[in-house]
Amino acid sequence: MPDIVLDHHKLRIPIDHPNLSVTRTKLEYPTTDVSFAYLSAINKTVYGRVGSQGYVILVRDSFTDKAVWAGVQVNATPMIYGRYQNNANTYHNSLNPGGASTDHLLYKVVNNSWTNISTENIDINNAGRGLAISCSGSTIKSLRYEVTTTLDPLALPAPDGTISATDTSFTNGFFGFQFLRENYPHGGSESGSAWLKAPLTPLPPAQTIIEMDFDGNGSIEEPFKPSFTKSLVEIKDLSGLPDFLYLEAKKYETLINKGFTEDEIKLIYGYIPQHQVDLDSVTWGAFEFHPDKASSIVVTVTGDNPYSTGAIERQKTKAKRVFKTPRDYEEATSLYRSLVRDHPHWLAGKDNFAYQTLGLEIFDLFQNVDFYYGELIEHKTHYNQLKQTPDWEIENRIKELINYLNREAVLTNERDKHINKAREILKKGW
Repeated sequence: MPDIVLDHHKLRIPIDHPNLSVTRTKLEYPTTDVSFAYLSAINKTVYGRVGSQGYVILVRDSFTDKAVWAGVQVNATPMIYGRYQNNANTYHNSLNPGGASTDHLLYKVVNNSWTNISTENIDINNAGRGLAISCSGSTIKSLRYEVTTTLDPLALPAPDGTISATDTSFTNGFFGFQFLRENYPHGGSESGSAWLKAPLTPLPPAQTIIEMDFDGNGSIEEPFKPSFTKSLVEIKDLSGLPDFLYLEAKKYETLINKGFTEDEIKLIYGYIPQHQVDLDSVTWGAFEFHPDKASSIVVTVTGDNPYSTGAIERQKTKAKRVFKTPRDYEEATSLYRSLVRDHPHWLAGKDNFAYQTLGLEIFDLFQNVDFYYGELIEHKTHYNQLKQTPDWEIENRIKELINYLNREAVLTNERDKHINKAREILKKGW
């Protein structure tokens, strides 16, 4: 074929052999508001596993800032995974209806060592509901949705419960959901009711900030967690609790009176029916909780006890230090600078701390830009890990952050600084 003909084909715009070419659009695929059923159909999912917790379905590519929302079967102890590395390293959340008023939990697993990094003080029943995990920068969230009518995963309402922590163990990884637990008759979810989404932003402000000791041994049975006080009371001795709790307590009492052990009860039900509530439990999230690097943990508390008000004050009596809750950005960043001197291992910065304490979305944007700037330009602590995310995904996310920041009309000096940081990342590349 003459060269002039070849040149005609090579230079033609648009190219005239689209099905035999490799273009940018062919390398990309929908990664926001897309169901796992679709991702599976285009061969963009893989299977994973975490210990004895059953199988998980994961997106084939490694991502950084994403969320997974799923409609879940609660009596299957559902779990959703974010930044999954392998079967011993991941973030995941869980709904546990048998817990003593701590039924919504967020964990990290590092080299098979378990750490509880956030918990919602809530009692839930075995009804199906929505559950999501969301990662943006160094902020890891879990969100609970009560499904009382139809719910559109593409237009989610405000969550009924949100817990959050700051953690820098993993910068990216696979996102997915638990499909089947081998020792339960029901799946946690299925591909048609699980969706890959952009990060979800709601976050309640802190009611208090405390520093505490922690306990646990890092096992799945006794994860590392703050040393909160407890006040366990039998459900049958209390009034005014949700009706389903009395039913669960009756199940437990009946089986115990019949001579069943707790292990045998768990074998029958898949869990131990709840028979106590913890009147001291609160909703909390950890800031950079690394049990191997520090002897204490800084905790933001965002919710009191629904059955016995004053639990936050009771927890303060166990705290090593109690800090004044910031009222604005200046107070939040000032407190961060004071705390980081005592916690030099902290990698997340002042804007992340402002987000965790004040809960405003603009600080989520700030900390998200700081995350990329630090990992790609400044300290590069997890540079090799972050580079596993497709280039086009990082570029799209940074441009998205710039667009979001351009819409903000407050803290304009800080806003402009972060826009310039994001543009510098795009200019220098990675």
